Parts: sequence; C-alpha cells; structure tokens
Amino acid sequence: MGGGEILTIASEPQYADLASEIRGWLCESPYIGLSKETEPSAVTVFMGRLAAKVVPHMHLHQPIPPANLVRDPEVIKSLETDPLLHGIGTLEGLSGMLDRSAALNDGKRKLNIGVKSLWVGHGTGDKGTSWEASKKWVEEQKEVEDKTFRGYEGAYHQLHADTKEVADLFAKEVGDWILARSGQEGKKDSKL
Repeated sequence: MGGGEILTIASEPQYADLASEIRGWLCESPYIGLSKETEPSAVTVFMGRLAAKVVPHMHLHQPIPPANLVRDPEVIKSLETDPLLHGIGTLEGLSGMLDRSAALNDGKRKLNIGVKSLWVGHGTGDKGTSWEASKKWVEEQKEVEDKTFRGYEGAYHQLHADTKEVADLFAKEVGDWILARSGQEGKKDSKL
C-alpha cells in the first residue's frame, strides 16, 4: 500500500520542505479507500482497531488473491508462487494503514503547498483499492495546478502488470509524464 503512504508523506506538514524539493509525485492505484467489494464492515474495523491496541504485534494472515490484482494469467501464476506475497501483517500495521487511508479519504490530509506535480493512475476494475476514492482525492487537491488522474478502463490493481495492453500504455504514459517534467520530453536516447 505504498501509494497511500507516499501521499501521506506528501501531505504531512513535517515533510513540507522535502515535498517542495520533489519535482513530481507518481502513484499507481493508491490506497485512499477500499473497493466496495473488499471493504470490511464497521464492526470488523472496530474490533480490529481494538485488538491492535491490546496485541499490536499479533500476526494476521489476509492474503490478496493474485487474480484480484491483475488479469494476465501468466502474471497471476507468477504471483501465486512469489514468496514475498505472503499476506501476513500485524494488527498494528493494518490499523496504521486504515488510519492513513481514512485521513486521505475524509479530506483530513491535503498535499503540502510545495507539491508541484501529481500523477495518479488507477484501474476502474481494481478489486482492492477504490479508483473512485483516488479520483475524488486528486480532484480535491486544489493547490496543485499540475495534477493528473488517469483511469484505466477495466484494469485491476497492478497497472504495470495487468494485461500487456494496459501495462504498455501505463509505462508509456508514466514515462512521458516523467520526461515532460525533467526537460527530456521528445529527446531520444537521452540519459536522465
């Protein structure tokens, strides 16, 4: 859930100086809200938060099915055998993740004034995080003139690996966005 963490850092007043030194912020499918189909009930969230206070380091096994992340069958197979996708976290970590996303989703976190450029891409078929919440959050960042929200029709969570067509388009658009802000747009074979 790195996208939500990055947006939180870009919004924290204590990091305002750092945020102003960064040319642009890119996020792929950030966790600002959960998709409707995976959102836990209020009771589950309450009980989880309570348990996190009592046993914060207790491990929770909550794997995300690879078929919910991408549509490419070969990528799904590789994710099923990836030892780094173990689906285990602590209750404290889960609680912190919920707190960060709630602060973003509820409008309690706005980007620091020094944030110059923002690009957020999200698949409209994401089965984990909410593309609607991402879109709404980007639209609410009124202080950032150079901002883009890009929805990828039907794509799932991992745009960089979803289908070849989506992954290629995502890579091109992200690359073009970076080059445009680095003064390298249109230059071939340039080294950044």
